[in-house]
Amino acid sequence: MAAGRSAGQGGAAGGGLRVAVIGTGLVGASLGMALGRLDTVEEVVGYDRDPRQLALAVRRGAASRSAASPADAVTGADVVVLAVPVSAIPAVAAEVAAGLRAGAILTDVGSVKGRVVGAMEAAVRPGVHVVGGHPMAGSHENGAAHATADLFVGATYLLTPTPRTDPGAYRRLHGLVGAVGARVLAVSPDRHDALVAVVSHLPQLAATTLMNLAAERAQDEHAGLLLLAAGGFRDATRVAASNPDLWLDICAENREAIVAVLDDYRERIGALRSVLDVGDQGSLRRSLADARAARRALPGKQTVTGALVDLLLPIPDRPGVLAEVTTTVGGIGVNIEDIGVEHAPEGGRGTLRLAIIGPRNADRARAALETLGYEVLERLP
Repeated sequence: MAAGRSAGQGGAAGGGLRVAVIGTGLVGASLGMALGRLDTVEEVVGYDRDPRQLALAVRRGAASRSAASPADAVTGADVVVLAVPVSAIPAVAAEVAAGLRAGAILTDVGSVKGRVVGAMEAAVRPGVHVVGGHPMAGSHENGAAHATADLFVGATYLLTPTPRTDPGAYRRLHGLVGAVGARVLAVSPDRHDALVAVVSHLPQLAATTLMNLAAERAQDEHAGLLLLAAGGFRDATRVAASNPDLWLDICAENREAIVAVLDDYRERIGALRSVLDVGDQGSLRRSLADARAARRALPGKQTVTGALVDLLLPIPDRPGVLAEVTTTVGGIGVNIEDIGVEHAPEGGRGTLRLAIIGPRNADRARAALETLGYEVLERLP
């Protein structure tokens, strides 16, 4: 899907999109590099409060030029990406809000969404569109020095529409994210925070705890213990090398969801301890076998393959429908490869077009939507 001026939005003088990236760390700089490769993007303007980080990002091609301030960066921008720490997003959104032009899209890359998306929506004036985002891609390394344009290829990129999300803005951002090679899934902001607490935030804290335990044992009992660390230990603790400041922000912003999943994890560890304590080999084997099967079934990075199937949904032309449809499809793990919206004249029923990869996925999406009462038609593009 084209994401440039042909989509009915403005752009730089050359006709393409003007993108502003606020924050040129690993993810912001990588996204700047990836977007800068696209024919539909005319210019990527970068800003970072660390002048050295910003200069490095520009040298490495993460931005066409640097801006002197966030307000300078967003002037005339079609898409603004806030790639700053989660706790800073509301303040930065408020800082740049006055400079955002009508029709601009404000998004972010934060790994917590509930409060953040609400704060962005509250900050902007009518006519500016907010669509929260979270690329499930990264590294324990940080900074522009480690950025790469291929970071998002095959990775899942979550978008978090709300009842206030403009369908056209969602479609344009969806296309832009898909164009950098990511697999786009939609999920509501609150559901997002519960899910990432399990698959991202808990693993970080578990790795941190394991690494600290081993380091303390090495210090107290045997200095050579860490020399024995093999691949399994290194794999399990890799993310413990992540930036502590980043995780302080995340844990503060998603505290309730993380505490809830830690409680569940504690119960499961307690049950496992009991199994080991009484020597219940059958239960231990089942636990190990179940985990092995689940691990083998994990999907890896995915690329687009297979025939596309179009699903057509006659829908009421009212707020909230887009969020319901896209989060329903994303909630069953089906990627919407492309999306289009045809508004009905003077209200009434419009048509939403979803392009799904493969007949099987299309059937799953159709069944989920029909359960909600939508009429779903199918056609091959």
